[in-house]
Amino acid sequence: MELTTKRRVSGREKGVFKLHLAAGMIAASFLISRACFMGQMFPAAIALLTVLLSFNTLHLYLLPFMLLGLVSLYPTGAFIWGHAAALCGCAAVFLCTGKIRLAIWHKAVIAGAITITARSISCIAAGLTYHITAGGLVLEGCLVAALCGVFQAILQMRNGEGPLGGDTGGLAALCSAFLCLVCGAGFPALLLPAAMAVTLFFAYLLGIIEGLLAAFVSSIFLLLCGGSIGTLLLLSAGGAAAGAFRKQGKAVSALCFAAAVVAVSRLDSSISLELPFYGPIVGALLLILIPQRWIHSMDIVIARMLKNGSFEEKQQIQEASVRLEKLQNTFDELSALFVSQDNRRILMSYQFKAMAEVLEYATKGLSARAMPAPAYGIRPAQAGYAKNKGISGDSYMWAPLPGNRFAAILSDGMGSGRIAAGESSLAVTTVIRLLEMGVETEPVLRLLNEILLLDADKEVFSTIDLGIFNQKSGKINLYKIGAAPTFIKRKHSVEVLSVSAMPLGIVDGLKMDCVTACLSPGDEVIMISDGVTDCRREDLSMEWLKETIQEIHSKDPQTMCDLIINRAVEQYGDREKDDLTVMTLRVESF
Repeated sequence: MELTTKRRVSGREKGVFKLHLAAGMIAASFLISRACFMGQMFPAAIALLTVLLSFNTLHLYLLPFMLLGLVSLYPTGAFIWGHAAALCGCAAVFLCTGKIRLAIWHKAVIAGAITITARSISCIAAGLTYHITAGGLVLEGCLVAALCGVFQAILQMRNGEGPLGGDTGGLAALCSAFLCLVCGAGFPALLLPAAMAVTLFFAYLLGIIEGLLAAFVSSIFLLLCGGSIGTLLLLSAGGAAAGAFRKQGKAVSALCFAAAVVAVSRLDSSISLELPFYGPIVGALLLILIPQRWIHSMDIVIARMLKNGSFEEKQQIQEASVRLEKLQNTFDELSALFVSQDNRRILMSYQFKAMAEVLEYATKGLSARAMPAPAYGIRPAQAGYAKNKGISGDSYMWAPLPGNRFAAILSDGMGSGRIAAGESSLAVTTVIRLLEMGVETEPVLRLLNEILLLDADKEVFSTIDLGIFNQKSGKINLYKIGAAPTFIKRKHSVEVLSVSAMPLGIVDGLKMDCVTACLSPGDEVIMISDGVTDCRREDLSMEWLKETIQEIHSKDPQTMCDLIINRAVEQYGDREKDDLTVMTLRVESF
C-alpha cells in the first residue's frame, strides 16, 4: 500500500511560477511585436496590447518590451515610428477607458482606427506618404481587428474559458498565434516549414477538417508575408491527406502529407505552385522524429485549451500510460535480474518478461488510434478422432489477436487419454490466452517450455503447431515444435511445410524456428496431428495426403477436415489408431 500526503504549494513555488509566466509573456510580446506583414505592417503588437489591457491594465508592463521589439527592427530600414505611436496611443486610450465596458469588437475597431491614424500622421510628418496607400491602411486596420480576435481567444483559453468562436475559433487562434511567433523570430525561411508543420500536426491530431482549417490560416499568413495564393492548394492537399491517413500512424500520415504537397506542386496550373523542397520534408520529419509522448501531451494541451470535453479523458489516458510504463520498466529489470539464474529461477525471468510485454501492449493500446480494417478473414474448421473412449490427447484452439491477427494452435500431448488431454489443453490455453494479452510469441513458448520442465521427471511432453495469420498483409507465421508437417493448398498446388524440432518439456533452451508463407484468398492451411501422418509410416513424403488434399474441391473447410480424417482412418485399417486431429484455415477476402 502506498501512502501519500498532500502538501500546500509554498509561496516560493508560486513566485517561481509567476516569474516563469512573466518571462514567457515578455518573450512572446517581444517576438509578436516583430511580426512583419507585407514588408511594412506590424499590427500584431497593437492587437496584443489591446487585448491584454482589456483583461488587466497591469499588463502595461509589457509595453516597453513591445517597443523594444519594434526598435530592434530599425537597422533593417523598416519605418516603425507610426506603429510605435499607435502602440502608445492604444495604451493611453485603453488605460483611460479601462472602467468602460466595451465589447472586444469595439476595442478592435478602435485599435484599428488608432493604427490608421498614427500611421498616416507619421508618414506625412516624415514625408513618406508614397510608402502608404488607402488600401494598405485599411488592410492594416483590418489586420489589427482580426488579430484582436485571435489574441482574445488565446487569453480566454489560457484563463480556462471557452474560446471566442468555439473550437473552430480556438484552433484558428492557436495556429495564428504560433505563426506570429515564427514571423517575429526574424528568419523568413522558417515560416514555410512552420506552416507545413502546424497543418500536418492539426490534421494528424484532430482530423481532415481541422487540417484544412490550419491550411487556410497558414496560407493567409504566407500570403501576407509574400507567399503565393497557390500555397492554399498545396497545404489543403497535404492537410487532407494527413488527416485521411492519421489512423495509420504518424509516419504514414507524415509521408502522405509530404507526398500530396509535392504531387500537387508539380501540377500545371495557372496558379503559381512553386515550392521550396525543404518545406514539406521538414514538416514531415518533425512529426516523425518527435516522441509519441510529446505528441500526446500536445493533444492534451489543445483539448484543455479548447474545453471540448475530451480533456479529462485524454489526461486520464496519459496518466495511466505513465503508470503502466513504470510497471513495465520494473518487470523488465526483474526479468534481466533472473535471466542468468538456474533452470528453476529462469522461469521467473520469463514470467516477468511476459508481464512487461503485457503492460507494454496495454500502454500502446491506451494511446493507439483505431486500427484499419483487415483485408483478409479466416474461416476455421476442425475434425478429430479419439483413440481412448472419446477422450483425445490432441487439443486445439483458435482466436483473434490484437493488431488484426488470427491465431490457431494444435497440440499433441504425449500418450493418450486424460493425462495427454490435460497437458495439450494446458499448452494451447496458455499460449492463446497470453497471445491475446499482447505477449510476443517466442517468450510465450519459452515460458511454457519452462513450466513443463518443472515436471520433467514425469516425462510430460507436448507438441506445438502454432499459426499466426496477419489479416492485413496475408502472411502466416508457423511455429512448429515437434509438430507434424503443415499443408498449404493453393489453386493448383499443395505445399508441405515441416520443421524438425523436439516437443516442449524435454530440453532447456528451446530451439524455435518460424516458417513464413504468403497466402491469398482461397488458400487453405491444413494443420494435422501425428496420428494422421502415422497411418502410413512407409510414405515418408506423405504423397497420399497431398493427393487427398488436391482432390478435395470443396470450398468448405469443414469438408476438408472431415474427408482427411475419414481417409486417414481408412489407411489404418485394422491397426490400432492414434488420436487424429485436422484443423483447416481458409483465407477469405473482406
